Amino acid sequence: FNNLLTEGKDLMNLNTKSNGKVDIVCLPERLTMANSAAARHAIRDLVDVRHALLVLDMGKLEFVDSSGLSVLVSAVKAARRAGGDVVLCELRPQVQALVELTRLHELFEIFVDEQAATAHLDARAAA
Repeated sequence: FNNLLTEGKDLMNLNTKSNGKVDIVCLPERLTMANSAAARHAIRDLVDVRHALLVLDMGKLEFVDSSGLSVLVSAVKAARRAGGDVVLCELRPQVQALVELTRLHELFEIFVDEQAATAHLDARAAA
């Protein structure tokens, strides 16, 4: 894990925390080409080392470009290969519009808040 992500610590504004078998990753205000490689690497490490059930909390995310969207797709591919899944929560209206425009809402389940997203993945883990 190389101390890249530890519970409650930052890596380029990626706060993470665990809730049972589910990890919650809080994305930064901007997810762009400038930070997408670091975010992709950190999320893949999280999937590889810990759990493959991730909630991406997008409550702070105000701007995302195509590189940032590729981080989301990369995360779900890695998690599903490991037998898990990635869900999104707390999308701001402008990000929600982009997710729908790019049809990513067909790839991800989207929840209003972290609690609903975590409960969904907890139920999946129990099944």
